[in-house]
Amino acid sequence: MEERIDLRDTTQGLCYHGDPPQMVRYSGIPIIALTLVGCFYPPQQRPLPDSRTHLILHLPYYKAWDAVHAVIKENEYRIITENPDDGTIEAQAAGSFTLADADCGKLEAVGRKYNAEPDLDATALYDFQIKPRGNEMSTVEVQGTFTAPLHVPLHPTRGEQCSSRGTQEARLLAEIGQRARDDHSLTLKPSPMPLPARQTVQ
Repeated sequence: MEERIDLRDTTQGLCYHGDPPQMVRYSGIPIIALTLVGCFYPPQQRPLPDSRTHLILHLPYYKAWDAVHAVIKENEYRIITENPDDGTIEAQAAGSFTLADADCGKLEAVGRKYNAEPDLDATALYDFQIKPRGNEMSTVEVQGTFTAPLHVPLHPTRGEQCSSRGTQEARLLAEIGQRARDDHSLTLKPSPMPLPARQTVQ
């Protein structure tokens, strides 16, 4: 059963209520004046499976770091902070995100529920963690943080953290894995044999 929380309690949900409909007159014509009534149901935050957030690479740490950097650059993400000593990178995606990436909860108005859509001001941040696993292997973990502004009529806009579906995390790990395989195959590719020197005719 979903719980509707009063506007003054912003820890779990949000409701805004107005007065009952009233009959008023405008230029002598009776009309119904409806005030705003509705609720916001925040998404349930669930942990994602490791298959969508963790990856093992058969590469040493420094090459895994380079592979993550290359994917961040290819996606045109902006690096906010990075620390190669502890293997952390925080990057922000350009633009917003979609409901396929994260669940932003539901809105209810006039007895109807619908998905809360992230708008152009929504942000997606990705935290990458690269760790060595011996000398020739590494692990990569990525966690996405999706935040969308919640627009409630007649109230200040506030940021609401959406629940990641793991779609973007899985995509990024797949790209990092492919980059690692490409780099590894280039390393193992044998150098071409030099052509034999031509004999000089005396």
